[in-house]
Amino acid sequence: MATQDIKGGVDLENSVSGSDQEGVTTSISAPVDTAGYDRSLTKRQIMMMTFGAGIGTGLWVGTGTALKYAGPGGIAVAYTIVASIVYLQYVSIGEMTAYRPVHGGFIRQFSEYIDPAMGFAGGINFWFEWVMIIPAEITAAISVLKFWPATDVVPIAAYITIFLAVMALANIFPVKFYGHVEYWMSLIKCSAIILMIFFLFIMTSGGIPATNGPIEFRYWKNPGAFHNGMKGLAKAFVQAGFSFGGGEHIAIIAGEAISPRGTIKKTIYPIFWRMFTFFVVNIWLVGMCVPYNDHDLINGAGTLGSPFVIAIERAGVMWLAHIINGFIFLTVISCGITSVYVASRSLTALSDTNLIHPYFGKKDKQGRPYVSLIISTALGGGLCYLNCNSKAAIVYSWFSALVSIAGFINWGCIFVSHIGFRRALKAQGIDHRSLPFIAHFSPYLQYGGLVILTFILGCLFYLSIFPFGAKGSAKSFFASYLAAPLFVFDYVVYKIYYKTKVVNPAEVDFSDARAFDEGDRLKAEQDAQNGDMKQRKSPWVQTLKNLVLG
Repeated sequence: MATQDIKGGVDLENSVSGSDQEGVTTSISAPVDTAGYDRSLTKRQIMMMTFGAGIGTGLWVGTGTALKYAGPGGIAVAYTIVASIVYLQYVSIGEMTAYRPVHGGFIRQFSEYIDPAMGFAGGINFWFEWVMIIPAEITAAISVLKFWPATDVVPIAAYITIFLAVMALANIFPVKFYGHVEYWMSLIKCSAIILMIFFLFIMTSGGIPATNGPIEFRYWKNPGAFHNGMKGLAKAFVQAGFSFGGGEHIAIIAGEAISPRGTIKKTIYPIFWRMFTFFVVNIWLVGMCVPYNDHDLINGAGTLGSPFVIAIERAGVMWLAHIINGFIFLTVISCGITSVYVASRSLTALSDTNLIHPYFGKKDKQGRPYVSLIISTALGGGLCYLNCNSKAAIVYSWFSALVSIAGFINWGCIFVSHIGFRRALKAQGIDHRSLPFIAHFSPYLQYGGLVILTFILGCLFYLSIFPFGAKGSAKSFFASYLAAPLFVFDYVVYKIYYKTKVVNPAEVDFSDARAFDEGDRLKAEQDAQNGDMKQRKSPWVQTLKNLVLG
């Protein structure tokens, strides 16, 4: 027996029913709608793209702001709490998307598992988040260049235009080319982070002569571990939310993945554990090597107060400072490229799921959503020119706060959507233990995640009313908390206008998932008859491999 096979997997999108007289079996399920996308992204590319999307300005630059206002203990607490929320977000996305790896991502999941109004509001919120990331990344890129005084001869507007052109150009090429570019850019990011982990560890251990012996927890005692109490912690939550954002867009990428079910299933845990290790380890080490009262943390020369560059400068290793600053620049540009990609795909997803006008979902013959690309790049790029009239640190603080709030809201919607997904499975008699990827202890952990997110959003609401260094005003509130009222407005207006109803779990359509189920069955039969069954490893070895390597 043989099966139709395309790019290493059963061609679910184009398979037909029945079997011929020679025993060639094909999928008996209905074709899966691809919405005009080209499935060209491999597991390796998706893993590195998703991983790389989370390693950008938030880590390299935003941690400096968090350290300044919250202290080393404050950032350790904030980043650890947010990391736990991110874990829940990853497994929730993983379970839903591995079961139905179709176009539209969690925007479609919001609409089909909760309410079409939630799909619209969540989709606009996610698109808004990634459009805001574009100017945040370019703002940081300009600041990074100022580390080298010779770059000041070029006007800021010229830099903005050049960076926008690079980001747009990378997204004009076919998605397979984009995947290759982001793969190598993400590899550079990983190399830089590993280098910094080793350097900071050696520095805090006393291996650098300039430190005059081990540093360890010296700065936790003087000037102290915590700064500004709960208000400082709220500030750290802003940067933690901005730093960890990006992993959820694996659900969006699923619509352009080769063998999507297997790809998504094998990338969830490796991405999370790498993100968690790199972020948490670096946060602890940075808190040991740089005190929160260092005068360069705010408006620091060159990188908006990057604590990594500050640590290297304090160690007196200037040649490494130049190298790391170059790495940071490439990192920021890479995240900008990803921002354009995700923003355009999220706007297209709204159109593909009939939540907005079909015009926004137009694609060319190679599957590139050119209308959404133009709109997202133009809007995000236009906001970049605020740097010409305001200080970079102020502009960055605006956009990072907006992105964080939008991200926290989006994560909350993912939890609610996953709860609805589990209810639909139960209502239709589908055992969740049969799913290709399982989010253990669900939905109880998702309810706990919603409680923590509510607490964080409450902290950020307080910070928007009583900001640091200024009197609270309508301007300060909307400059940092606009995403929340915008989300509520979008949901209420859409629900009232279209009179949408909460989805009945028994009526959720899982037909496309059954097509993938059939593909898995046929692939297993093919492997068995061709003698391709690999020798099984011991359970704990296989579990460890899945967690770390995928």
